[in-house]
Amino acid sequence: MGKNLIPDATNFDLIDAFEKVTDKHAAFKAREIVSKEGIFLGYTSGAVMQATEQYATMGMFDENSHVVLIFPDHGSRYMNKIYSDVWMQEQGFLKLENQEGKVVNL
Repeated sequence: MGKNLIPDATNFDLIDAFEKVTDKHAAFKAREIVSKEGIFLGYTSGAVMQATEQYATMGMFDENSHVVLIFPDHGSRYMNKIYSDVWMQEQGFLKLENQEGKVVNL
């Protein structure tokens, strides 16, 4: 996440489709899942869920679809990143407001 790096081992002949997910959406999706489901996920796992929701919005699934997701990372490596409001704000992903509704610069 966050890099335009494609591993040399990537075999595009085996990939049917891929979905682009922004870093911001991946981070917020991971935070949402830990908040709602109690599953402590990392950045890439957030991207997996976000991509699945994007596919669903595009109509790629129906009532007979069986969708299996693999969450490849956990959240412990991201305590100072996606789970930090300060880091999220520094990346431009989160705007913190005070009680008067003004944006707070940390």
